[in-house]
Amino acid sequence: MKTQQIILSSFIAMLVLPVFSAQAGTLKFSEVPEVVIKSMKAEHPDAKKIKVDKDLHFGMVLYEVKYKTNGKQHETLFDSQGRHFGHEIEIEISALPQAIIKTLKQTFKHLKILKAEKIAHPDGRIEYEVDANGDGEDWELAMSPAGKILVKERE
Repeated sequence: MKTQQIILSSFIAMLVLPVFSAQAGTLKFSEVPEVVIKSMKAEHPDAKKIKVDKDLHFGMVLYEVKYKTNGKQHETLFDSQGRHFGHEIEIEISALPQAIIKTLKQTFKHLKILKAEKIAHPDGRIEYEVDANGDGEDWELAMSPAGKILVKERE
């Protein structure tokens, strides 16, 4: 019985650990799809100090490329086919549109906004990603500037 438990535990670890390690931390360039690197170089040939993280964005695998140009820090998101998904900028919570604040206050009785980012998509759409603690649970929300919740996931 004990041997079966050890084998089962080892099998579960083999399945689970790669998922967690693939979703967190900076990747080596050899771990990043070549098409993502090519797209990044084509869009930002002057980028310096490039780091790439693999991120799960509401169920979608994205590569978050952090880099500097002209001394400014940037973050650009690419999907696994190298398509530009968006440009991400961390913003002050006070810079969130009031419609978003209003929706969050209506959604959660007890609310603490932890972090906010503005994502500018290539097609011109703007999306806000908000990390919040609402009613005692941590949430990640994608929201429109008008305050509509596009996606809401527990973290």
